[in-house]
Amino acid sequence: MRGMLYCLAAVMRTKLAEQMAYRSHFILSVLLLVAGDMVIPLITLLLYGSGASFPGWTMHEALLIQAVFALAKGIAFPFFFGMVGTTLGQVREGTFDLLLLRPRPVMLMAMLAGFDPDDFGRLFSGAVIFGFALSGLPMLGWSNWLQFGLLFIASIVILCAVSLFLSGMLFRWVGSSRVFDIFDAVTSFGMYPGTIFSKSLQNILTYVLPVGLIAFVPASALLGRTGLSTLWALAPAAIFFALGVLYWNRMLKGYTSAGG
Repeated sequence: MRGMLYCLAAVMRTKLAEQMAYRSHFILSVLLLVAGDMVIPLITLLLYGSGASFPGWTMHEALLIQAVFALAKGIAFPFFFGMVGTTLGQVREGTFDLLLLRPRPVMLMAMLAGFDPDDFGRLFSGAVIFGFALSGLPMLGWSNWLQFGLLFIASIVILCAVSLFLSGMLFRWVGSSRVFDIFDAVTSFGMYPGTIFSKSLQNILTYVLPVGLIAFVPASALLGRTGLSTLWALAPAAIFFALGVLYWNRMLKGYTSAGG
């Protein structure tokens, strides 16, 4: 574990040093990410401003879901999702073999190689939306925060598993350059209250594609809409992550290198 943390710290220093060499590009990238993440919350504000609403949800409660979603992406994208683009590029160019030669787990090296400081802009935008959402809500109890903390960790685990599925796919289908479009299309449902969907779709988004566990369930726990039974979400998150690890390693075994 100590060696893994040392590797992470070394990569973070190197990546940040690279970004500081082109400060204007780094700042512009962060600003664009922040602006992009503000689009859906802005639409929500306009929706409630026009007199419409999500049934059963106030404006600040709906914004809380979108804030949790942005916060989860703000942590998962810098550390995990960079491996998707890195795997795609390195498998195409035949340089992924270099990761196989290093004396560290290949999965860890793929994540470290894809570390992207630009994506911390999502964390900033999520924090801004989160603070605004909380400003319109009553005081929340410590038990709510405890449940939220555990479920938020589960949402990070789910996003990590998604990155494993997407990057694992690229070992065989290297032409699948639209994997992020797949991710955006599927996870867009997680930015809205799950109760606005039909019961069958809710079940799919909870038990089959655990998109609702990324933001809706943690936000509901923080708002006190659920009891301790909500912690059941920790189990499917762990199962989904385990499946992601198994899938990634299985696809890695089928990797035939640059000469395959």
